[in-house]
Amino acid sequence: MINILAGLLLLPVWLITASHDAPHPDLKMGKRIYQERCKVCHGIKGDGKSFAANALNPPPKNFISAQSKKQLTLKRMIDSATNGRPKTAMMPWKDILSQEEIRAVVHYIREELMGVED
Repeated sequence: MINILAGLLLLPVWLITASHDAPHPDLKMGKRIYQERCKVCHGIKGDGKSFAANALNPPPKNFISAQSKKQLTLKRMIDSATNGRPKTAMMPWKDILSQEEIRAVVHYIREELMGVED
């Protein structure tokens, strides 16, 4: 009886903790997608230095620059990956990747390449 009562008392604490510690989309999936689809333009390190970048005007976004870290919000990056960026080579991925995949690759870029935590 005491164990049940203690469990019921701790349940709200567990629920609050669980909601704040929810993991971001699968970073492993995001890395795979980045390697397969994004690095050709944005470079292995996300610095915009790639063979393809030499032919693109404007050049691909350098995710690791201080300016990009300030300008690129999570919302903007998801929108850019989903709908593309007008007047750039950034194409829309909404018909190729699922929303889950787009979120995973954006979180991978933000966390692993940009060093930004959301």
